[in-house]
Amino acid sequence: MLPINYLKLGFLSIIILIFTYSSKGQSDNEAECKVLLSTISEEYNGACKEGLAHGKGLAKGVDTYEGKFKNGLPHGKGKYVWANGDIYNGVWKFGKKSGKAIMYTASTQKEIKGIWKNDEFYKEIVDPPYSIVIREGVTGVNFYEKSDKEPHRIEVSFQRDGSKSSIVNNLDLMSSTGMSTISNGFTGYENMQFPFEGTIEFTAISRMGTTTINYKVRFEITTPTNWEIIIRY
Repeated sequence: MLPINYLKLGFLSIIILIFTYSSKGQSDNEAECKVLLSTISEEYNGACKEGLAHGKGLAKGVDTYEGKFKNGLPHGKGKYVWANGDIYNGVWKFGKKSGKAIMYTASTQKEIKGIWKNDEFYKEIVDPPYSIVIREGVTGVNFYEKSDKEPHRIEVSFQRDGSKSSIVNNLDLMSSTGMSTISNGFTGYENMQFPFEGTIEFTAISRMGTTTINYKVRFEITTPTNWEIIIRY
């Protein structure tokens, strides 16, 4: 029977051999993993398949790309940074810009959201000036742009059966920025920063007068100007 020290030494040697072989195999795989787009082909770290970048990875060269690959080329969502500072963050297809993305141009310090097809800009995507996130109980919500003179304000009013109504109870105005005011002279938000998110909650008696109903509206506004919101209930 071998002494315990020899057994420990043999066991340690086996572990070292396994680790060395595993590391060598990993290095060989990384060395064999290629990126087929020349501007980012100098260095790659990520998933591989049959010697080509395939899956999530980071590739560097003159430029840098981080995102998904397929058969050695950017394919899927990814962020490409050019040497001059321009950035394309969006969808790729076989190494070409193709799909929804945001493009930042360093020379003008401007970005544009749009759709690209076969490496060419196709059309711009313009976000709506407002959107309704939650609408509970109310029959409708209307947004109206008013004067863009400072200060920016969002005025909130209520309608029932086509007529202006002030018979709402437990009115609560919540906001992401600025302050809310509830008074006879003005109900709404002031001194906001955009994009702005607000929530309006209140209760009111049903049309039949038999029960109390809870109402809730949550909205977002991206265009910085004065607004009027009319809530129909």
